[in-house]
Amino acid sequence: MCALLAGCCLLIQAAGQLPGQGTEGLSAAMALEQSLTQLIEQSEPSVVSVARFRSPPGSLMIDGRGAAQGMNPNQTGRNELLPNQFAAGVIVAPRESEERYILTVYHAVRGGPIAGKPGSGDGSRLEVRFFSRHVCPAEIVAADPRSDLAVLSLDLKDTNLRPAKLRPMAWDSSPPVRKGQLVITLGNPYWIARDGSPSAGWAMIANLGRRPVALAASSMPGPRTLDGLGGLIHLDARLPIGSSGAPVVNLTGQLVGLTTSLAAVEGYERSSGFALPIDASTSWIVADLLAGHEVEYGFLGITPELAPRERLMLDAVSQPTAALARVVHHLSPAQAGGLLGDDVILAVNGQATLSELDLMRQVTLHPPDAVVRLTVLRRGNGEPLTLAIKLGKWPAGDDEGIIATKRKWPLWRGLGVDFPTGREKFFRGDLQRIRPGVLISEVHPGSAAEEAMLEAGTYISHVHRTPVRTPAEFAAAVEAETGSVTLRVIAADDTTRTVTVAE
Repeated sequence: MCALLAGCCLLIQAAGQLPGQGTEGLSAAMALEQSLTQLIEQSEPSVVSVARFRSPPGSLMIDGRGAAQGMNPNQTGRNELLPNQFAAGVIVAPRESEERYILTVYHAVRGGPIAGKPGSGDGSRLEVRFFSRHVCPAEIVAADPRSDLAVLSLDLKDTNLRPAKLRPMAWDSSPPVRKGQLVITLGNPYWIARDGSPSAGWAMIANLGRRPVALAASSMPGPRTLDGLGGLIHLDARLPIGSSGAPVVNLTGQLVGLTTSLAAVEGYERSSGFALPIDASTSWIVADLLAGHEVEYGFLGITPELAPRERLMLDAVSQPTAALARVVHHLSPAQAGGLLGDDVILAVNGQATLSELDLMRQVTLHPPDAVVRLTVLRRGNGEPLTLAIKLGKWPAGDDEGIIATKRKWPLWRGLGVDFPTGREKFFRGDLQRIRPGVLISEVHPGSAAEEAMLEAGTYISHVHRTPVRTPAEFAAAVEAETGSVTLRVIAADDTTRTVTVAE
């Protein structure tokens, strides 16, 4: 790819040359052309079309989330079938695995069948069409509404394809993109579904950390999603409606993003392109989805706001804005790590924090139990402090939207546990209802846990005399236990009781 980079530079120089002034510019352009065609030829076998079929044939429509809907009333064969929703996707493989999956956007496949759960979903079926024009059914392995990413498994039994024949795209070692960087887009799922060939384009990274701006305040994307926190790549290319899920590839052939037309639909920048970044900050999300796990995000447990300017008018502070910890909630990770109300947060892991949205995004892009280092300015201190804080779990609000086909932590005697803040439905946004311990998130009927009268929404603070605060601590405490086990349980009203769970 060195020739490609050199070709870009020489092509710019050649743009000002007149015909007959030498062949250097033409040679550079031809070298650039050859490098681009080789890159596209290398990458396009990894691109697929993903279709969701739900409704009977009807007219083509565009739904409110930017995905094309309907069926072609003039269908003349299988290739003319227009699905309810369609998107592009990319073939990926877990680290050190021969298995193959499809990474795509969740909003285009939501409602599709879930792997290993017959009859799941809303009755839709998912279909993947490859560059080779082979077609196969697909199911959702894991999906995360917060990042709008989903991973699909493939049913290849009625094709002559084998996983080894499917070329995955590199995704887990991509460097972060920079403003001004050139990238290739490979998309247009409408046509991939017909002839298997993705349409190629190239774009410049116009900006980073973008957030779609809505036309109405009522439709403003909130901090529930990564795009609402300003986590998007802005591309210098227009993406038509329904073009979500197309891979954005750097000049070495690595996946650096997936396009999303949803952002343009929510905002006013319909002539712009946006992409979900796939890099070191988000690769752990893809890895969790490939493992079939729920994606869990980091949580500080504060109410942030933009820091007042007068708090930053100090010689020790060089940045113009920052985030203020207006409230540090009781029993939160922030409180345990020493953060105080009215502290000004200047940076997370050395990266400047310029607003409350910056802070929320920087923390969210770490999993629970990760340790982040906050640079903090405290009233009365002349120099900033550094606090190391072990994160909790951001409360999951969209229980129905989260799809996980494998558990990070297996059920123990019919009992499922989560981080104390893991499920918003149990405390309804009121963090004062959180208790020290692991949350009982589910109790299976007929299990030993149900017989012990344990209830979802209460907390386990101790296993025997060992305190537990995270699922990992609980799993370690019960791992070697045989026979009856004693748990200390805390209810929402602070009443405690001791429960014995039989083997």
